[in-house]
Amino acid sequence: MSVGCCRPRALKEGDLCPEGQKTWASVRYRALCRSVAAVILALWATLLPLLQHPGLVAVCNTYMDMEKAMNSKSKVAEQSTGFSGMTFVTFFTAMMSLLCLALVLNSQMKWWLSSPFLVYLRWHVLLNAVNVWLFHFLAAHRWCAAHNTLLELTIFTWVTVIGHLFFWCNKLMGFVVIKSHLATLEKAFQKPLGSRVLDVLLLLFGLSLITATVLYVWFLVNGGKLHALILGVALIEGAVVASTLFVAILMTRGFFLAYRAAHRQCVSATRVPEKELAAKAVHFSRRLVWETPFNLALVGTAFGFHGMWLATLELDPGASYSEFSIFLELGFLISATLSLTNCARFGQLLSLMEYETPSTPRRTSSQLKELKRSFSKILTNKLGHEAEEEGATWSTGHAEWDSETNDLARRAISLGALLAFYSRLEERMPHYDPTQHTTADVVRQVIIPMTAGSEHGDCAAACVLMDGQTLLPDRMVTHNWANKFSHLVAAVVADALDLPSYASVLPRLQPGEMTALKSELFWRKKLTSTYWICCFAVNQHAGICGTVPDFMKDPVTCQLPPACTCEHPKYWSDTPPLKDGQSVRCEMNKFHDMMGLISTLKPGFSQVIAVDAQFHLFTRAWCVAEIHQAQQLGMVQRMRTLSQENLTQFEGWLHCLKVEEMSASNPADTELILSKIEDKARFNAELQSLIFGKDGLISACHMGFERMAILGAVARQGAIRLKQASGSDVTHGSESGSSDSGSQSAGFTSVGG
Repeated sequence: MSVGCCRPRALKEGDLCPEGQKTWASVRYRALCRSVAAVILALWATLLPLLQHPGLVAVCNTYMDMEKAMNSKSKVAEQSTGFSGMTFVTFFTAMMSLLCLALVLNSQMKWWLSSPFLVYLRWHVLLNAVNVWLFHFLAAHRWCAAHNTLLELTIFTWVTVIGHLFFWCNKLMGFVVIKSHLATLEKAFQKPLGSRVLDVLLLLFGLSLITATVLYVWFLVNGGKLHALILGVALIEGAVVASTLFVAILMTRGFFLAYRAAHRQCVSATRVPEKELAAKAVHFSRRLVWETPFNLALVGTAFGFHGMWLATLELDPGASYSEFSIFLELGFLISATLSLTNCARFGQLLSLMEYETPSTPRRTSSQLKELKRSFSKILTNKLGHEAEEEGATWSTGHAEWDSETNDLARRAISLGALLAFYSRLEERMPHYDPTQHTTADVVRQVIIPMTAGSEHGDCAAACVLMDGQTLLPDRMVTHNWANKFSHLVAAVVADALDLPSYASVLPRLQPGEMTALKSELFWRKKLTSTYWICCFAVNQHAGICGTVPDFMKDPVTCQLPPACTCEHPKYWSDTPPLKDGQSVRCEMNKFHDMMGLISTLKPGFSQVIAVDAQFHLFTRAWCVAEIHQAQQLGMVQRMRTLSQENLTQFEGWLHCLKVEEMSASNPADTELILSKIEDKARFNAELQSLIFGKDGLISACHMGFERMAILGAVARQGAIRLKQASGSDVTHGSESGSSDSGSQSAGFTSVGG
């Protein structure tokens, strides 16, 4: 390679884990504490009113005094309007309280890591829920009328005020969330959508709520004598209602423009990865188009009810218990509770943590097929093997070759089994060092001894780890054995968590952090995901176990691991019997056929490319051949790198890759792979397109670094197509160039600060 293509120095792990960083176990512990506290608070607010005497009913008006509370006129109004209304409101707020509890537990237990934005959004969900529980307490609690002391009435009054002020603060926090999304979309879409206007409105909104809070508290401190203060609060809330409607129109317009452009991109896209990405953007933006105005309409309604209620009380102080006043108060409780609950639910959409990729024509043709695949997973647990797609067949015409390929394909391991193996690694290899030992070291010193003479015979590790159960994998992991084994496991976990890089996962593989990691994967239903990993799927006793090369010395002990003494027959690529010059019983020459078999029997089968820190994977002939084969089969490919910086560091070097300079551990394998490539120049061009194309591995990996920018990047591509279709000039460059730059720049956009 030329001088300009020299391999850069890879980042060190110490550069990625600064000292003083909180451990994931402690983060998980705090998440569990918050969850427990949320359960206790929600149950207390929901169940306590049910334990009170059913005859104690009151609509607790902030401004009523003891005489008004006890006079007959108030009692008549309460009984005629308040009792039935309050019963409904109590039931409604109780249901919303339980729904908010479910949303809080989901956010705390499923998507508590990843980014500062998710941390912010998780707190937003929790605070919305706390506000709902407080309103339910106000709606259902009856002790303000059950006791006859002014002190208790005053305490309840302040509790009511705190609930109202808390509602204002939550709405301000929600304003910040939606503003950050529009700003991100605007930057990625490269089209003004009104984020600057939102900056001004956010400032005015914050100042208005601060002013309203001061006036509200001042009014109460002065014993409710300065009526102009509370009217000022009502006027401010009226202005907030108007601005909320304006924001709803502005936001809806922005998301609709993005939806229209993304839909155009989805229709025009031809390749599977590009179409899948566009379909995700269309689905996401379509939801935002109707979710945003609905959410903001609820906010405006709540502020409107509260402002009119305050104005009514002060314009007609004798109307404290009038039917209209009670109606406005109940209207505020219902609309505020519904708004807060919907904001917590809206957070699930904005987080993208609960976001499922829409089906594409490549993966499935109907929901019926999806149902059949779900049913096949049930059959897996019952029958020990996986039910296949109806009518799907695969064959090379050679019965024994096909039988060996089929057996090899069904040696997937679950993510739970992989983590269980890693957790016990130090028991089998006491000197194991995750910063030094490679996959090859673990194979030689753990996997081969563990599988020699097992109850399943001298077998593949997958048979031992899965207790003989055979499974077709959800994904195939392409990796190189010279990579650190901890990096391989971290890359698989990162894939399960849908993270583009695995640096943040590495510290979580430590013994004290593993329980927290497994807990999160359990809650996200990822422990049962299955992966095909060659070091576990291939029977090492049928190949390499009998000899240990001199370069395989342990990096810690500097000792050569002992060779295996099993008597299992060894099958190499030229061991008879042969098919087209290849051994029928060798397992290491069937990877391409195995990928075709699984793709046929299991639509949706995808590839995970676990890239080492030095990017040596792209110099290994088998790895590149697998990547190329997956692309030819139309498989979805996901590349997991150490970090964003690591990827950027090696991008220039990847441009110089040539298949002629790649190698395999077995020279015969290198010769075999190169012999199947007739036009090497064309293959190199295809490889560069696969890595750097507009829907290639690099572009997709960049996109993964900030999933919130998916909508803007795809919308930008769609906008270019719209301009081209209308015959206008494209001012931001050609379609391919603009699409690439738009995708990559969007990938580094920061959401929520």
